[in-house]
Amino acid sequence: MSFNWLDYLDLSKKLQSDPKVLGLPEASLRSATSRAYYAAFHYAMNLAKKEGYPPTYSGGDHFALPKFFQNYRPVNQIRRKIAVDLDRLRGHRNLSDYEEKLGQDANILAQLAIGMANSIISKVDSLAPK
Repeated sequence: MSFNWLDYLDLSKKLQSDPKVLGLPEASLRSATSRAYYAAFHYAMNLAKKEGYPPTYSGGDHFALPKFFQNYRPVNQIRRKIAVDLDRLRGHRNLSDYEEKLGQDANILAQLAIGMANSIISKVDSLAPK
């Protein structure tokens, strides 16, 4: 049975909505951002694989997957938006994973990441064969 990557988005939403529940509010918010990114990344990856994207299952996929959507032919504005949003969301994930001092910005970052992940997933759904 395959892992449902949307579970990461559900976890992200729960961590963001009640970051104090585990007693680790900033860690919960940082994790919410990271999980939101991975939900959108893997969800987009699943469509791309069906369309011929050859994953390497390495860090290179984080750069190559947006390029795949950007360069897909015929040109499609939805795919270009997915590419831009994946890159932007990866930047948010990098901030949450590597920035020493986020403080209150961790909540804002988590909110942005969840919104972007939802948007990416909706766009991917609009492209998937019916």
